Amino acid sequence: MASFNDVTMTNLRKIKKYGFKEEDLKTVHEAMRLRGPATLVLFNTGKLLVQGSQDNVKDTVKKLKFLGITQSRKSFTGCAIGTDETLKGDTFGGLVVAGFKADDEIRAELGELGVRDSKKMLKPEIVRVAKILMEKYPENYHIESLTPKEYNKENARKNVTMIMDIMHSKCYKALKKRSDILHIVDLYPGCSVGDIKEKQAESKYLEVAAASIIARYGGLKQIRELEQQAGFFIPFGSTNVNAGLLEIKKKSLRPENFVKMKFRNVQQFFG
Repeated sequence: MASFNDVTMTNLRKIKKYGFKEEDLKTVHEAMRLRGPATLVLFNTGKLLVQGSQDNVKDTVKKLKFLGITQSRKSFTGCAIGTDETLKGDTFGGLVVAGFKADDEIRAELGELGVRDSKKMLKPEIVRVAKILMEKYPENYHIESLTPKEYNKENARKNVTMIMDIMHSKCYKALKKRSDILHIVDLYPGCSVGDIKEKQAESKYLEVAAASIIARYGGLKQIRELEQQAGFFIPFGSTNVNAGLLEIKKKSLRPENFVKMKFRNVQQFFG
């Protein structure tokens, strides 16, 4: 399998002169599907997958390049594990890191399932896709989660970067099984783990995108659980959170069970 990014339908249609014919789409996430010596699947995101035997894929890639469709430098074959985190910048909640392992076959399926950058997905879609991924690939994901209380305890002894390094590594080690599997990390300040560390990796690597979706689902679940314990709506982010902090004070709740105690706004509020 090979992949390309930012491919348009207009450019892809040029390959028809080499005997490729359009086929019916199989999912709502596909923009075009062509079959010839290899199968070409263009997704709405602009990502193109080339599937087939090794020789046919290689030959088709040459034709695509000749037509001006250049192969993404992020494309590779084989197995890799992507990891990503959520709630890091949120006042409420602890920290959730997820990992997802994919090979060529699974990457092709992830695109068909609608896996993409979770920042561009609404919460209901994140929940829906995360549940599909977790049910369909139960052995291919792992979640490390810290509640606010656990996070604050760790943060008293370690800085945030150290905590994240440990959690990302745990996700990778839980899934790798073999030593030759790449670890792709969505880069964060000070990151010292991973074979590939890139900013916005969730928009470049499907395994990281899948990990991001599962992590955000885990984060949503944690916030909902905190809401049940607190008895009030908990806001996301770190700007418009004073109403939530005030509720903690009114209800005489222990703030370390709900918020990150070293955040400046928390320290200012609780003095």
